[in-house]
Amino acid sequence: MKKKVTLRDIAEEAGVSVATVSYILNNRDDQCISEATRKKVLQIVNLYGYQINFHAKSISSGKTNIVGLYLGHGSFALKRADHFLLIRRLAKALKDKGLSLRVIDNTENSRLDWCDAVICADAEESFFKTVSEANYCPVIAFDMLYDDQLFCQINSNYGKIKGIANEIFGGADYTVICHEQKNEALRSELDATFEKIVYVASFEDVNAITDKNIVVIGEMLGQYCKSINKDALSIDISSYEKIEKLIECLEITIARSGDVPHDIRI
Repeated sequence: MKKKVTLRDIAEEAGVSVATVSYILNNRDDQCISEATRKKVLQIVNLYGYQINFHAKSISSGKTNIVGLYLGHGSFALKRADHFLLIRRLAKALKDKGLSLRVIDNTENSRLDWCDAVICADAEESFFKTVSEANYCPVIAFDMLYDDQLFCQINSNYGKIKGIANEIFGGADYTVICHEQKNEALRSELDATFEKIVYVASFEDVNAITDKNIVVIGEMLGQYCKSINKDALSIDISSYEKIEKLIECLEITIARSGDVPHDIRI
């Protein structure tokens, strides 16, 4: 039978202490460890196929330092690009806090014992309900609405966006372009906020829009629209300010150090 690899095995092979290996695997940035040592340990970990026992770690420390992320479905390339932008910015912001991000397949909706919190972004209400009921760790909604005061929800301030658009276009008519929305509550809010809104799910949908004044909700979608309409107003819904607020809420909920507002608008 193949011997189970332990932290001590990794430490002996790397010529460092068990504590050093533990610090590296837990992404501790409060220890003075050279980059060369860090790379050597991680190479040996990979070579040995060592895997962290997240369940045991959670029991011993109460934390795994991992945040899970569910993303709504979408086959449109520009929606995937906006999702990737969120992943990249969120992963960087979490790393700066000593946390790591793991994107979860939407078919995996059972209880997650290996993470400290879960984010549901651009998700349908029914999916959020399933995830929240299956997990005991904090679950936060991002770019979606869910009618339950128990959960923190972080969304764009569409009223503020409307004010900016009205000011820029001087009261003239404009059309809002937005990715297809399967979250019914959020779509209802968008419909009630803007007089004219078009939901797109393909390049054909975007190219069919001939309006001169357009407001595009989504950074990557906006970049494409600007290539065909230089006067398009693009709204970044994964802004750094919005990500910072999400991180702030995560830290509070993970530490159970206080209450966060139910409905946050950025």
